[in-house]
Amino acid sequence: MNFSKKEVWEKLWYPYTLIIVFVLIVSFMPKRLTLREMYFSVGIIGFATWLGDVFVGDVLKAFQLGPSSKTYIIDYLFVTIIPPAIGLIYLNFLIHTKSLLYKWMWVVLSFLLEWGAVLTGYMTTKGWKTWYSIPVFVLVFLVFLPLHLKILRPEK
Repeated sequence: MNFSKKEVWEKLWYPYTLIIVFVLIVSFMPKRLTLREMYFSVGIIGFATWLGDVFVGDVLKAFQLGPSSKTYIIDYLFVTIIPPAIGLIYLNFLIHTKSLLYKWMWVVLSFLLEWGAVLTGYMTTKGWKTWYSIPVFVLVFLVFLPLHLKILRPEK
């Protein structure tokens, strides 16, 4: 498949914009996480994202990223940068007194970001419904990431 530059840009402006925005946020936010906590979090979140995306996207063929069936560098960058950045921002401002509203806000934001990928044509669903991700986001933001931070910060 050959796409014109205009067709490619219409589908790729979204991932490029998100990558730039999230890299800037992570770079300039006040750091409340230690370097060790950020290092482990990026690795664990990144691994979980790659594992989930490969299984659901490649093995089950439920969705595709990018304008064609070929995988391009932007697809690798999107999957490698965006989920760990979201996780770092979430964890950076998460304290044990944060309300459920804070956690649910991240569930909704993540859903809207995925929905944006579908609406802009960057993500093509093939049997996957965008709302299928909501239980995953609930598990990630209400259970996994708070537990992850608790494990990284054992009480002394």
